[in-house]
Amino acid sequence: MKKLYILLAIQILVSSCKVEEKKKKEENKEHKIVLFDFENEDQKELIKPQDATFKIVETTENNYLSVNNGFTIKEAGVRLTAPENQSWDLSSYYQVKADVKNIGEEDIQVEMFVGNDPNLLLRWFCSDYVDLKPGESKTIHVNLSWTPWINEPQIEFKGMNGAPGKIKADLTKVTEITFNSRYATKRNNFTVDNVRAEGSYKKKESKDFFPFVDQYGQFKHSDWKDKMHSNEELKQYAKKEMAYLNENQGPKNIGKYGGWTAGPKLKATGFFRTEKVDGKWWMVDPEGYLFWTAGLNCVSSDGVSTGITQRENYFSSLPKKEEKLGQFYIESNFATHGFYADKLPYNTFNFYKSNLYRKYGDNWLSTFQDLVHKRIKSWGMNTIGFMSDFGATRQSRTPYVGSIWINNTPKIKGSKGYWGPMHDVFDVNFRKAVKESIHSQKEGANDPWCIGYFVDNELSWGLLGSLSVGALKSPATQPAKIEFVNDLKKKYANIEELNKTWKSTYKSWEEMLESTVEPNQEFAKNDLVTFYKKIVNTYFKIINEELKAIAPNQNYLGCRFAWANNDVVLSTASNYLDIMSFNKYEYSVEDVSLPVGVDKPIMIGEFHFGSLDRGSFHAGVKKAKNQAERGKMYKDYIQGALRNSNIVGAHWFQYIDEPITGRFDGENYNVGFVDVCDNPFEEVIEKVRETTYSMYEYRRDNNSKKTDKK
Repeated sequence: MKKLYILLAIQILVSSCKVEEKKKKEENKEHKIVLFDFENEDQKELIKPQDATFKIVETTENNYLSVNNGFTIKEAGVRLTAPENQSWDLSSYYQVKADVKNIGEEDIQVEMFVGNDPNLLLRWFCSDYVDLKPGESKTIHVNLSWTPWINEPQIEFKGMNGAPGKIKADLTKVTEITFNSRYATKRNNFTVDNVRAEGSYKKKESKDFFPFVDQYGQFKHSDWKDKMHSNEELKQYAKKEMAYLNENQGPKNIGKYGGWTAGPKLKATGFFRTEKVDGKWWMVDPEGYLFWTAGLNCVSSDGVSTGITQRENYFSSLPKKEEKLGQFYIESNFATHGFYADKLPYNTFNFYKSNLYRKYGDNWLSTFQDLVHKRIKSWGMNTIGFMSDFGATRQSRTPYVGSIWINNTPKIKGSKGYWGPMHDVFDVNFRKAVKESIHSQKEGANDPWCIGYFVDNELSWGLLGSLSVGALKSPATQPAKIEFVNDLKKKYANIEELNKTWKSTYKSWEEMLESTVEPNQEFAKNDLVTFYKKIVNTYFKIINEELKAIAPNQNYLGCRFAWANNDVVLSTASNYLDIMSFNKYEYSVEDVSLPVGVDKPIMIGEFHFGSLDRGSFHAGVKKAKNQAERGKMYKDYIQGALRNSNIVGAHWFQYIDEPITGRFDGENYNVGFVDVCDNPFEEVIEKVRETTYSMYEYRRDNNSKKTDKK
C-alpha cells in the first residue's frame, strides 16, 4: 500500500510538472512579436545593404530575404531597420530569433547583431552566429538578458560582465538588426526569415537581493547539483574525488611525456618538435612518440580573485583579515578594463584559495599542485597551458607551455587595439624590451617538459594596412612614422609624385611627418600594405631571434592570433613561427586553414563553452544549455580539431571557473573544468575522458570531409 501511495504521488507530481511546462510554453508562445517576415512589400525599404545585394523571394508558402554577400568590409551583409522615427521595445522579451539558410556552395557563418548603440555594448552582448554547410538551415538565438529571470526593479551591478536578473542593455529603443557572413573571404549567399522576439521572463522581487554571494563564493539565492553548503561537504567531495582518481589514472599506451607509445616511433631529440606524418602534422615528444597537445589554460590558484572594494554589500560572509582565511585578501594594482580600471589599488578576495584551505588545510597549495597533475592525467589530457602555476610545472610530471609578455615597449600611438596600441617595432628600444622580457620570463628554457612559448597575446593586427594608418596618425617623432616616410622617400622622387598616387596635398615630407590626418586608404593602399607587412615581419623576426637565443630547444608558438586575421599577417608570421597559434572561440575548427602556400602546424590556444545551470551569470564566449552540453560541445570541438590535418593541439580556457562577481576586468564566465569550490563538473569531465582516451586512434583514422581547403 505504501508503494502505491508513492507511485500515485510521483504520477501527480509528473502530471503537475507537465501542466506547468505546457502553461509556460503557451505563455511564451503568446508573448511574441514578428519584426521582419518579408511578407509586407514596405519592408523592402527598411533593408540596408552593406557590401551586399538582396532580394525578397516570394514562394507559395512564404516570402524570405535572399542576401548575396560581399567581403570587402568588416560586416558585409544587411541591416534590417525599424520604420523611420520608430524603434522596437524589446525589453520584455527574452530572445530574438531568426531562421537562416546557406544557399551558397561554401561553408559559412551567419551572424546576427541586435541593435546599435554609441558604446556598442548592446551589439557586443546581444549577438550570436551559426555554422552553416551548403544547403543547411538553422535558427540563431540571441538572449536579451543575462539570466532567464529578471529582478524587479532592475539592479545595477559593478564589475560584472554578466549580472543576475539583469537585462543586457537598454532594449527599449532598438532600431536595427544586422546579419552578416562572419569572416567572409569570398562572396557567399544566405537567406533570412521570420525575425522575431519572443519569450517572457520569470520576475523576482529584488528588494532583499543583497548580499547575493555566500561564504564559498557561490550564488546565494538558488541551489543546484553539487553546490556546497558546509566545510564537511567540501571535505567529503575531496575524499570522493581522490578515490576516483586513484581508480582512473589515465589512458593506456601513453609514454612519460604523454606521447602515443602504440603509434610509430620517430626520431627522439630530447625535446618537443613537429613533423608531418602521412599528410598530417603532429608534435613529437622528447622520446620520439607522436603527441597531440590537449591542454588546460590558467592552471593556477592565483588568477581567480574578485574585487571587494566598493562592493562589500555583495558578500554575505567575508572573513576578517586577522582570521586564517584573511590570508586570501590581496591589494591589486591590475585592471585593464571595467569598473576597477580607474580605482587602483583595490582590495580583492580569492574564494577559490579559501575553499582549497577549507578542504586541504595548511598544505592546500602543495595539494593543489599535486592534484592538477593527477586530474589532467586521469582526464586523458596532457598539457598545462598558458599562464599556469610554476610550482606545478616544475615537478616534471606534465608537459607545459611557457608564457612571455613583451613589456615596457614603445607603442604606435595612433594605433588601437582591445588590449592597447601595437608595439613600435622600429623604436631602438623595442629589441631591448624584447630581450629583457624574454630573459625575465624564460621559465622552461631548455627543459624537455616545456613544449614552447606563447609570446604576447591577442595582438590587434587590425585590417590590412591599419597599422600603417596608425603610424601616420601618430606624432612626428614616432619611429614607425619616420621609418614609413623614409621608405616612401626612397620610392617616390619627391612629395609631388606621392601626392599624384595618394591624391594627397602634402607640401613637403616634413609636412607629412607633422600631419596626423588619416590618408585616403583607397589610393594609398599599396604603400600602406607594404609598410604593414614590414611591421609584421620586423615584429616576428626580432621575437624569433631573441627567443631562440635563450631557448633554442623550445618551439616558438606565436602570439595567439584572435579575431579575423588577414593573409599578409599569417603568411609573414609563418616564416618565423614553429607552430601557428589561434584563440578560436568557435563551435568547430575542423575547417580552419592557412593562406595559400603556407603549410604549418596549428595550435588552438583558447576555446571554451559555458552555461548558466550552476549559479553562474555569464556563459562565456560560446554558450551551452547545461553542463552536459558543455561536455558534448568539447567532444565535438576536439574531434573536429583532430580531423584537421594541420592542428596539433587545443587548449581549453580555463581550468577554474571565473568568480561570479568578476575578475579584474569583469569577466565572470562559467568556463572552468572545476568550480569555485574546486569540484570538477562531472558531466563535462565524463565527455572529456570519452574524447581524449581515444584521441590518438581517432586522429589516425579520421580526416576532414573538406578536401578543398585552401
